[in-house]
Amino acid sequence: MSTTSTPLLPSRNGDAKNGPNYSSYISAISNLSIQYNLSVIGIALLIMDPEGDDDANPPLYPKTESQDSLLKSSVFAGAVLGQAVMGGLGDVIGRGPAMMVTNAFTFVGALLCSLATWGSDGVYWELIGYRFLLGIGIGGKYPLSATVRAEGVQTGEHRSTEVAKGFFWQTPGVILPYLVAWILVKSFGEDKNGANYPGITEAQFRILFGAGAVPSAIVIYLTYLQFRGKKRERTGSENIVKVAFRNPQLWRKLFGTGMTWCLYDFVYYGTAFNQPDIINAVFGKDESIVENCEHNILLASMGLPGVLLAIWNLERLGSKRLMTWGFVAIGVASVALAVSFSYAADNNILNFLLTCFMVFATNWGCNVATYVLPTESFPVEVRSSFYGLSAAAGKVGAFLGGYFFKQVADAYGYPIIYVICAILSALGVGVSSGFIFPFWDDNFFGTTVRESDPYVRRSTNNTDNSKGEMISAA
Repeated sequence: MSTTSTPLLPSRNGDAKNGPNYSSYISAISNLSIQYNLSVIGIALLIMDPEGDDDANPPLYPKTESQDSLLKSSVFAGAVLGQAVMGGLGDVIGRGPAMMVTNAFTFVGALLCSLATWGSDGVYWELIGYRFLLGIGIGGKYPLSATVRAEGVQTGEHRSTEVAKGFFWQTPGVILPYLVAWILVKSFGEDKNGANYPGITEAQFRILFGAGAVPSAIVIYLTYLQFRGKKRERTGSENIVKVAFRNPQLWRKLFGTGMTWCLYDFVYYGTAFNQPDIINAVFGKDESIVENCEHNILLASMGLPGVLLAIWNLERLGSKRLMTWGFVAIGVASVALAVSFSYAADNNILNFLLTCFMVFATNWGCNVATYVLPTESFPVEVRSSFYGLSAAAGKVGAFLGGYFFKQVADAYGYPIIYVICAILSALGVGVSSGFIFPFWDDNFFGTTVRESDPYVRRSTNNTDNSKGEMISAA
C-alpha cells in the first residue's frame, strides 16, 4: 500500500468537473471549532469562580456543585440531539445545506454565551441553556464534517487517513482555550480577577465564549463555496429507515461503533472537562489562573503526538486494531493513576507525568478510530444518519462523564474514578473485538470493500464504496 506522506491541510484545488475542493478545510476548521467550544467551559468557569479561599477578593460568580456539573454536561445533551438530527438531515437535504444549518447553531450558541446577562445571579442557568443550543451545532459537525471530507477525497488519497487528518485539528482545539485565556489574563493583569475587578473578569470569560463563533462563520462561508451551484439531492433513493431495517446487520455495526464511542467519551471528556480540577489536585488549589493555564497547555499538548501517531498507525494497524489497542492504553494509564493517587498522592511530578500519559493515551487510538470507523462501516445511503447515531451514543457517554466525573472524584477520590475508567476501557476492548468485525480488506475503507459484505456492492468505476449501490439482504 502507499504510505506517501501528505499535508494535514492539502490543496483546495479540485478537478475541472467538480470545481475547487474545500472539504479538507471544512473538516479541519469544524473539528477545531468542536473542541474549542467543548473545552472552553473548563477555563471559563475557573475565571468566573476561581478555586481557593480568598475572602478579600471573592469570586464574581460563585457556583454550586450542581451548576458546575450541568454547565459541563448540558452541551452534550444538545450534542446528542444535534448528532442524531443533523446527521439525518445530511442524508435528506444534502451535506452542504445541513453543514450550514449546524454551524449556524454553533455560531448563535457561542455568541449567546458571550452575551449572557451581566452581573446576574442567574447567569449560570442562562449558560446551561445556551450551551445546550451550542451543543446541537457541535453535535451536527461530527457526522457532517467527517462525511463531507470522506466524500471529498480525491483519486490516490487514502480515505480513512484523510478523514483522520481533519480530526487532528480537534487536539489544537483543546489547547486553544487555555492559550486564549493565558493571553487575556496576562494582558489584563494576573491579579485582576474576581469580585474586585468585575469588568475585567466579565470581559475575559465573555471573549473566551465569543471566540468560539469565529470558526463556525468561516465554515459556513467555505461550505457555501464548496457546494455552490451543485445540485441538491439525497444520497439514497429510498427511505433510510426502510434501508436500515431491511439490512439488520447494520444495527450490529451501529452497536459496535456507538458503544465504543460511548465508553471512550466518558473517559475522554470526564478527564478533559475536569482538567483544571485535576491540575489543582496535583499542584494544589493555590496556583494562579496563569499557572493553571500553563499546566493545562502543557498537559493538552501531550495529545498532539498521540493523535499524530494514531494517524500514522491507521493505515498500518487498521481502525479496529487501533481502537482495541487504544482502549488497552487508556486502561493501563487509568490503573497507573489510580495506584499513584492512592499511594503517592503527594508526588506532584509522578502524578503530573502519569496525567500526561493519560492525555497521550486518550488522544491515541480510540480518539481517531471512533471518528473514522463510522465512515468505514456504513454505506453512502445511510452514512451520515448512522454516523450521527454513533456519535450521539458517544455524547451520551460524554454527558455522563462530564456530569459524574467530578462528583465521584469529590465524593470518593480520584483513585475510584480512575478504577471506573479502567473498567470501562476493558469493556471497550471487548466491544471493539466482538462487534466491530472486519468487513473490509486489510487496507480498510481506504481501498476496497470485502465482497462478503451483503450491503454494499463495489462499483466497477471506483476503488471505494462511496459510489456503491445498496442491495437487500437475502
